Amino acid sequence: MASAYKKIAESIICDLKAGKYHETKKLPKEEELIQQYGVSRTTIRKSINILVNKGFVYQVQGSGIFVREAALQDYVSLENVKGLTRDFPTKQVEAKLLSLEVIDADEELAEAMQCEVGTKIYYLQRLRSVSGDKFALEYSYFNKNIIPYLSEEIIKSSIYSYIIDDLKLTIGFADKIITATKLSANEAQLLELELGDPALTLSSTVFLSNGTIFEVSKSVHHYKNAKLLKLATF
Repeated sequence: MASAYKKIAESIICDLKAGKYHETKKLPKEEELIQQYGVSRTTIRKSINILVNKGFVYQVQGSGIFVREAALQDYVSLENVKGLTRDFPTKQVEAKLLSLEVIDADEELAEAMQCEVGTKIYYLQRLRSVSGDKFALEYSYFNKNIIPYLSEEIIKSSIYSYIIDDLKLTIGFADKIITATKLSANEAQLLELELGDPALTLSSTVFLSNGTIFEVSKSVHHYKNAKLLKLATF
């Protein structure tokens, strides 16, 4: 169960991305946030610290908490591990299922997922679109011992919402590696690009809060439509 201050930070991030503070360019004062969320000043300050550390806002002594507008544009955030839908809360995110099967982990996959050789693994391919534009091809492996059931309906909506809300699992953290690659013939056709066009490929290993790997994936992003964002502070 996420702490109250983390939930509040996530709530404010969703509001920011939805444009709630577009006009004011600032968050409400501490007193207003305390009243809004019904928590202590310490909890609100912890929430604000998360937003500052993630680069969503910055504080000016005596003036308030200001919004970093660059962080709110249409980017895939490398900060969170809760899926593409959360990066585009005001847009239509679609997933076309290309393949779904259960396979046995070979030595290479077992090593990557820290499981036994022969472990049952869900392997799926999805074509993701945002507001009708081709966005990314996803190749994902889920440990069936941890994610016991996946269906086309779940995959087309939000796998992470299913994991969090239905399976009651707590997603902890992820290792992400970005590489520059070139599209294969099949990838180019699906993304409506040309063979050999560049792509931003994001490889992820995703862990539960207890350190168990439940997913290994690779997302090949459309170089014209996708932008990846890593907010940083000094």
